Amino acid sequence: MSRKLKLTDSLWLGIDIGTSSVKAVLINFDGDTILSKSLPTMSEVKSGIGCSGYEQNPQKCLKTVHDLVLPLIEKEKHRINGIGVTGQMHGVVFWHKSKDKIESLECIDESLSSNLYTWQDQRCSSEFLEALPKWGSSLQCLSTGYGCATMFWLARNHPTFFRDGEYCSCGTIMDFLVAILCDIDHPVTSDQLAASLGYFDETTLGWSSVLQDVDEFPLHLLPKVVAAGTQVGEVCASLNGWPAGVPVFVGMGDVQCAMYDVLKNTSDAAVNISTSIQLGFVVPGHELELVQQQSPSSISYFPYFNGNKLALCAGLNGGNAIHHFVQCITKWFTDLGLIDGINPDDLLPKLQELAEKQMNVNNTLIVRPIFFGERHNTGLAGHISGFNSTNFSDIGAIFKLLCEGVVDHLHDMVPLKFLLSRGINQLLISGSVPVNNPIVKQRLKQLYEDIAVTLDLKETDAVSSAIGAAKLVRDRTTDVRI
Repeated sequence: MSRKLKLTDSLWLGIDIGTSSVKAVLINFDGDTILSKSLPTMSEVKSGIGCSGYEQNPQKCLKTVHDLVLPLIEKEKHRINGIGVTGQMHGVVFWHKSKDKIESLECIDESLSSNLYTWQDQRCSSEFLEALPKWGSSLQCLSTGYGCATMFWLARNHPTFFRDGEYCSCGTIMDFLVAILCDIDHPVTSDQLAASLGYFDETTLGWSSVLQDVDEFPLHLLPKVVAAGTQVGEVCASLNGWPAGVPVFVGMGDVQCAMYDVLKNTSDAAVNISTSIQLGFVVPGHELELVQQQSPSSISYFPYFNGNKLALCAGLNGGNAIHHFVQCITKWFTDLGLIDGINPDDLLPKLQELAEKQMNVNNTLIVRPIFFGERHNTGLAGHISGFNSTNFSDIGAIFKLLCEGVVDHLHDMVPLKFLLSRGINQLLISGSVPVNNPIVKQRLKQLYEDIAVTLDLKETDAVSSAIGAAKLVRDRTTDVRI
């Protein structure tokens, strides 16, 4: 189907299938968000292996896409010039080809697929992972929740899962959606999502050859891999309510798309502090080896766009660390029998008010609120030092230094000196924590004082991955980067 539209009249659709919700946006040629909306998926299902399994119903995920997207695009279908899909990485779902044309995402037969085994799945112990075949990737490690690790677990613990030939394909939930939208027989995934599954060989843009020597592993199910930003098909005419003939691009990683939304130059770095904390910047592919040699252990490298890599510190102690401390205080009060039923959300504003009175007060107290370890050092623990009879009795001072400690810990993982050596001259800050917590915002400016710190006050991080996916598709269909 030929779709001839003026660029100024065109729109691009971005869809983000997250862990708990689906977001969708329509952007115009200038990158402005015309419409956006999100809906919870309510897709979690009980795992057959108990609390160590984390599974979702993929049909509910796709029904949420249907319920969200079709009303959003109903009056604008004729203007849509491309569709980008992003979402939760690492997880895997298995499916077989439907005998009949799928006409709607609203009521897909549940027998068509398995559950979605998500990135949060904990079924693979460290001992199990250690016993799996090794492959020569310097960029990737294999963790529980990664699709290929889950496939090994299923093959060894439920041998008939693959032997009965029930499934002919597998991939992420985004790959499943793209396969249905384009009515393709075998799935296609991006290098970004393939890397998140494990056993990805970036030199061949395919799967590690070690998998060919493992009889139990269902290598034939894995999707074909193409570079992120590749068009894989068009919306098929059989899907009711969707704009037939519109280009559909291969599924992409949510982190990469979120970064694409904000990073304009290789001299930019982006920091998002919400529940967790992330700092990322783009590395040209030809510089990767040198940058890796100079990098802190906290930084990992992932496929990005245009042959580049995304350098990412994905910290586990962000806003959740602040919230955990507040929860601890409420528990102490309850345990002492002083106050029963106090809400942490009610306590947080009062603590922040007291802390802000201490913003310009020097203190010898040092707080590192590292409650949850880090991926590069799971045994890493927090600490408090430098306290005395004066500063330890002031809850405002303690809370102020705890908030600062979140940023101090980020700086420990990614020092200013390292960013300057990479030529980074602008730090783009987003997320609910710096937007609502002036202590965190001020500390970022103090520790990264030699870099321009720019704060995004719009709190757009909730839909930034969907926006990034839409912008990437706009750039591919117009050959222009705004």
